Amino acid sequence: MNKKLSKVWKAVAAAVLLMGIVISLSGCGDAKAKPEAADGAKLEKVRIGGDSAIFSLQFRVAKEQGFFEKNGIDAEISTFSFGIDTLNAVLTDRVDVGEAMDYAALSALSKGDLKVLSLFSSPKATSSKLYARDGVSKPEDLIGKKLGVQKGTVNEYIWGKYFETFHIDPKAVSLVPLQSTAEILAAYDRGDIQAAWFGTAFFDKAEKVEGSKALNDLSAINIRTKGFLVAKDSLIKDKPQISEGLNKALDEASRYIADHPEEAAELAFKELKIPKDNALQEIKNEWEFDVRFNQEDYDQLKEIKEWSIANGYIEQDFKLDDKLALEGLKEAFPDKVNVQ
Repeated sequence: MNKKLSKVWKAVAAAVLLMGIVISLSGCGDAKAKPEAADGAKLEKVRIGGDSAIFSLQFRVAKEQGFFEKNGIDAEISTFSFGIDTLNAVLTDRVDVGEAMDYAALSALSKGDLKVLSLFSSPKATSSKLYARDGVSKPEDLIGKKLGVQKGTVNEYIWGKYFETFHIDPKAVSLVPLQSTAEILAAYDRGDIQAAWFGTAFFDKAEKVEGSKALNDLSAINIRTKGFLVAKDSLIKDKPQISEGLNKALDEASRYIADHPEEAAELAFKELKIPKDNALQEIKNEWEFDVRFNQEDYDQLKEIKEWSIANGYIEQDFKLDDKLALEGLKEAFPDKVNVQ
């Protein structure tokens, strides 16, 4: 009887040991199943700042679809109100990479050791409209009125060019600085401001305000803004492959958005709470998603820089060429870089 019990206990012990080995091996398997780049290389951790609009959609698609990991990037995305906020976060070391439209990007470039890695998206001129109320029906009616502006953003540059185009003395209006588009809409609805620029996602809301009327879009002042990928110099100086990986991932995200607009719109709603119909409208009609940097992009940055300095919007001059780091983009897409 004792021998039989001994055999039973030995069998039980063996089973427990075997189970422990299986569990251990399973744990080891999980440990080895960490994400890797397509070539098996270790992923580089990159903290990315994205705004709360369609401008950041490529980041979110690249994360959701695994394009960052495929190209060697372990991306952590944080959301901010505007593109300029992401660059301020880069300057204060809260993120490594951010985004901004041309004017805002230049403003940040003048303040710190940041580099432009590529142009990666651009809204069309029709994606932004000037809405006005309280009897304002033409540009000169803005004189003496209060106008909403997001300080430090491309919105500031747009207002400046609007005044210049329609010969309005900036001192003849009151620019009211507000922190977000939602805050501007609320002020516009209350009548605290009489005019403001709104993006596609806010067109329907602005139109519902009593007495509201769309005056112009950006084509009236011959502007089409461009969005740039910006990083702190130390990140790409030490590891230039990061820029290449970021640009490759964003290029794949751009093609995914073009081929799967419905899915991209669903992601915009999931992550940014942009109504799917609005997001789909923007994706299909209002944005160009393209990773590149050509002579036209360079010339636009140069022109805006010179205008901003001449008009006191940027205080400190700098050499634009010193702020470009296009090596990663060239490595990824030699045919997408064309600058004299």
